[in-house]
Amino acid sequence: MYLNWFETFFEGLALEMWRGVMTPELTALEAGFLADRLELQKGTSALDVPCGNGRLAIELAKRGVRMTGVDISAGFLDDARGAAPGMEWVLGDMRNLPWNSRFDAAYCWGNSFAYFDHDNCLRFLDAVARAVKPGGRFILESGAVAETLLPNLKPERKMRIGDIDFESQNSYAAAESRMDITYTFSRGDQREVKPIHQWVHSAGEIRRMLRSSGLEPVATFGDVDGSRFELGSPRFIALALRNA
Repeated sequence: MYLNWFETFFEGLALEMWRGVMTPELTALEAGFLADRLELQKGTSALDVPCGNGRLAIELAKRGVRMTGVDISAGFLDDARGAAPGMEWVLGDMRNLPWNSRFDAAYCWGNSFAYFDHDNCLRFLDAVARAVKPGGRFILESGAVAETLLPNLKPERKMRIGDIDFESQNSYAAAESRMDITYTFSRGDQREVKPIHQWVHSAGEIRRMLRSSGLEPVATFGDVDGSRFELGSPRFIALALRNA
C-alpha cells in the first residue's frame, strides 16, 4: 500500500491536468447544488474540506457565502490564493480540523473520502461534526463508493486533457475493499508515474459512519440533478444534519 500518497500526489503534471478537467460550467452546476441542499445564503459560513484549488469555494463566495477552504496540497492552495487572495485558505490535514461549532455548513466534494480506511474516515467525520454548528448541514460526495464504482470498473483508462496524456491501471483487492491504482501522466519527454490506493466503502457503511459521528443522514442522491441514488449511479451524495 502507498500510505499518505495524497500528501504529494497533487504536484507537477497531476496538478496541471486537474486544472484543465473541471470546467466553469461544471463548477457552477455543482456549486448551485451545494447552495441549494446546504441552504447557503448570503452571510452564512461554510467549510470546503478538502478544497483543492478552491473552485467550488470561490464560486460560492461569489454568492455571498463566507467560505473557508482546507487542503493538504500547497500547490492547490497556491492556485486558490492566487484566484481569491481575500478568502480564508488553510493548509492542513482534513482529519485534524481546529474549529468547534464554527460553520453553518460543510461539504467534502470529490473522491477524497476514499483516501482513508474506516478508522481514518471516522476521524475525518468526527472533525467535521465538531466544526459544524448543531443543526448545521454536511454533504459528502464521492464517485469511489462501491455501488457506483464496481459496476463500471475498468482495468485501465486513457484520455488526453489539453497537452497531457493520462493513463490509469486499476486492480481491486476484494478482500480489503481497496483499489490499487497506478496513474501515469506524460507530456512530451516529461513523464510521472504515481501509484495510489483508494478504499471502497459501501453507501450503507458511509451512512453508518456519518451517524456514529453525530451526522444524521437525511437524503442521498445519485447526481447533482437530484436523482435517486441506486446501483450504478454516477456518484454518491449524502446530505446529513449535525445532531443538536
